[in-house]
Amino acid sequence: MMLSRRALMRLVPAAVALGVGLASAVPGVAATGDSPVVVELFTSQGCSSCPPADKLLGELSANPNVIALTQAVDYWDYLGWKDENARKAHTVRQQNYARVRGDRRIYTPQMVINGRTHVVGSRRGEVERGLARGAKALSVIIKTETSRDALKISVAGSNSVDKRVRNSTLYLVPFKKSVSVAIKRGENRGRTVTYHNVVSGMRPIGMWHGDSIAVELPLAELQEHGFDGCAVLLQADLKGLPGPIHGAAMVSF
Repeated sequence: MMLSRRALMRLVPAAVALGVGLASAVPGVAATGDSPVVVELFTSQGCSSCPPADKLLGELSANPNVIALTQAVDYWDYLGWKDENARKAHTVRQQNYARVRGDRRIYTPQMVINGRTHVVGSRRGEVERGLARGAKALSVIIKTETSRDALKISVAGSNSVDKRVRNSTLYLVPFKKSVSVAIKRGENRGRTVTYHNVVSGMRPIGMWHGDSIAVELPLAELQEHGFDGCAVLLQADLKGLPGPIHGAAMVSF
């Protein structure tokens, strides 16, 4: 994606105010560093407003400093079109985010950034500003290493994380990199939509309380299910509800 000069000028004040480089905040601009931005898109094949957001998430997925994930929800299925990517667990996750925020804002397409804030996923300007605010927000470094048969995950310790949210869960989030669907019914009938980094579930693999931890997993188990990669998310557990994400990493198989 190429941004116009006007769009770039709009983002400069926000990036400077946050003390981050513009390249780390804008989709489509390569960035480096140990603090990615996590973007979860709650979408549905039955939602007529979602294809632009699905396309934008594809652009975000090409940015090495953005962990972009598609979490398809199932509450549009009542219209008669079954979204094969949808999972009830994704709907529950979106609902729980709204419970934590206390705003009851549950809609599609919705992007949740770093487990904290949400924006309308089809509004490019809102997404860009959300990424700028979320850049460098993750304070815990996660390193990954793959060998022929294992995935090794190392989570650093941190004293900067508020003690109230140090009770955190380490999640493995496998995904398929690209899924194209020819939609035959519903509001998007006749369209072929490509979904990116499509999540099928989240697996807790450890707990973190502020000290460094290491986890090793068999790689074959993930590869045999046809996954192309996975995200690793360290997320605060607020009495069973998803809190802020402290750290994240992306792994390709």
